[in-house]
Amino acid sequence: MKIVFLHGLYMHGVALLPLSQRLNRLGYQTDVVSYNSVSIDAESVFKEIDTTLDPFTTNVLVGHSLGGLMIKQYLASRNPEPSRVSHVVAIGSPIQGASIAEKLTEMGLGALLGNSPEHGLEKHQDEWTFPQKLGCIAGVLPIGIRPILLDNEQCDGTVTVEETKIVGMADHLKLNSNHTSLLYSHYIPNQIDHFIQYNCFKQPDDR
Repeated sequence: MKIVFLHGLYMHGVALLPLSQRLNRLGYQTDVVSYNSVSIDAESVFKEIDTTLDPFTTNVLVGHSLGGLMIKQYLASRNPEPSRVSHVVAIGSPIQGASIAEKLTEMGLGALLGNSPEHGLEKHQDEWTFPQKLGCIAGVLPIGIRPILLDNEQCDGTVTVEETKIVGMADHLKLNSNHTSLLYSHYIPNQIDHFIQYNCFKQPDDR
């Protein structure tokens, strides 16, 4: 089985290498797709995902933050069968948009986001209707800009816990990490492995 990773806003694929390497050690093939997150050419990203997926085995897509939203768009564009892409794991992804993106736009700082709001960061409402099993992971350590600019809603410093949820997801997990440190959690690789095997995360009382 192969796992393909997509990074979030302002990042590069190198940020996902530690997580990728840990899943290598659990027996998975892994690869990382990099893209310009503030000047997104969606079709170019989708074509790179197409060529990165292993045609001879089942694949899993894992996205951090905006990466999870790009995966959501990819599924809508390509409609892959579950035999090709079986699971999606969204780590700190505002799966229906991010209030912090709205706030920055209101403050006249929308240019910092480039065209990323057009690719899922704008607040929107929908449901997960894809055949792929979706697992969402949220951080609850509020270290970041969001608590400074907005309310005290439970968040990872950038994305609220509620923003990481969507009707139709298979499971949801909260971890004591902030938005960026989620990528470096030694706990997440085993959680991804468990989700792939059982369509659910290993909850804290099951550790």
